Amino acid sequence: MKRSLMLVCMLLSLLLSVSSGAAINTEWKKIKDRKGVEVFEGIIPNSPVVAFRGVSVINAPIGNVVSVIHDVSRIKEWMSDLADSRVLERKSVLEKIEYNHTKTPWPLDDRDFVYSVKVVINKEDKSVDILVENATHPDAPPVKGIVRGTLQASRYYLKSIDNGTRTHIEVEILADPNGNIPKWVVNLFQSAWPSNTVAGIGKIATEAGYKIHPDITPFLSKAQ
Repeated sequence: MKRSLMLVCMLLSLLLSVSSGAAINTEWKKIKDRKGVEVFEGIIPNSPVVAFRGVSVINAPIGNVVSVIHDVSRIKEWMSDLADSRVLERKSVLEKIEYNHTKTPWPLDDRDFVYSVKVVINKEDKSVDILVENATHPDAPPVKGIVRGTLQASRYYLKSIDNGTRTHIEVEILADPNGNIPKWVVNLFQSAWPSNTVAGIGKIATEAGYKIHPDITPFLSKAQ
C-alpha cells in the first residue's frame, strides 16, 4: 500500500527537457542522502506541494543515461506500477508529448499525466539539459475514474565527466497528483522520487552490453 501510494504521489519521472533556464526556481535545502543520491527540497511560494531535487553520479557514459530516459519501451523497468506509457505526438526526434497512467491501490483512483518532453544537447560543456512540462493533447482526454495529475515542472541535467566514462546527474520535480490525497502525504512520499529515479535509471544504464537507443546515437558526439 505504502509503496504504491509513494509511486502515485511522486508521479512519474520522465523524459527529457528543454533549456537550462527551465530549472525550478527555488532555494534548495538538503534533507538526506539515500541510495547514493543527495536529496534536496525547495519551498515554492503559493504551492501546496514541495519541489524535490536529487544529485548523484552514474557510472555510465552520458549516452547511456540519456538513452534510458528517452526509451519509452523500457520505462516500466525503472518506474514501478506504470500501467501505460505512450508517445502521443512526436514533433521531432528529440521533442514529443507523452502520456503516463499509474496504477494505485483501492480505494484511491489511478493517476495519469500528459506532458511535453524536449532534449537539448549542449555541445560546449558536454551536457544535456532536460525538462518535462505539463501539457494537453486531443488524444489523451480525461478518463472517468482516473485523476489527471499536474506535472508543473521536471528537469534532468546530465553532464559527461571523467573522460566520458561517468555522468553527473541532477533531477528535479514539482508535481501535484491532485485528487483527495492530503498534500502532506504527497510531500512525504515524493521526497523519495529523486533517489528512486536516479537508482532506476542507473541500473539500466550500467547494464553490461547496454545498447543505446537509435534516436540518441546521431547526437552522441555533441555530448561526449
